[in-house]
Amino acid sequence: MIVSRIVKKGAKNVAVHCDNDEVLFLSVDIFYKSGLKKNDEISDERFSSLIKENRLFHIKQRAFRYLGRRQHSICELRIKLKQKGYETELINQVLDVLKQKNYLDDTKFAEIFVEEKIKLKLWSEQKLRSELIKRGIESEIISDVLVNKISEEDKLNNALIIASKKYDTLRNRNVDKDVIKRKLITFLNSRGYNYDVIKEVCEELIIEDDNYD
Repeated sequence: MIVSRIVKKGAKNVAVHCDNDEVLFLSVDIFYKSGLKKNDEISDERFSSLIKENRLFHIKQRAFRYLGRRQHSICELRIKLKQKGYETELINQVLDVLKQKNYLDDTKFAEIFVEEKIKLKLWSEQKLRSELIKRGIESEIISDVLVNKISEEDKLNNALIIASKKYDTLRNRNVDKDVIKRKLITFLNSRGYNYDVIKEVCEELIIEDDNYD
């Protein structure tokens, strides 16, 4: 087929018309990269190749828009791109390129995620593990990141902070000490803290509270 005319479509796209009434829609970037000119001959193979290249370009641009808003795990980004109707094979090609260029890194994602949730939401280790699993992070990566990012002191301090607020509320209501303890245990357990941390928190808040009759 022969290129019969080339028409710019808006600021970002170009329509390449061929003598057999086929029209090849390309982004401006892919069009200039192709070097196509009027009267050039395009084989069926190259026509198909340009369609694929253009499709990959749009998938990559969409991926960059998502990554520009926040860091994503590989799984998260794959799901979002699939929801836009892109082909799985092409999505995987784009993700491979992004991984090679370090735009996607599940370890880095997990580290940032853990740091933010510990600092801003005081999440427990179990809560963090559960949320990272949901985001498709491999168990080995999760374990390594949690070991490196959460100390035993962090676990206790975070539990103490959120439990203290609950404790003060219950204490101000003149709730019985045993009831407070049961409620604190339930509260901390629901947030993923383990038995040893819960026991230590309860001892520090209740048993060592000399002002509580």
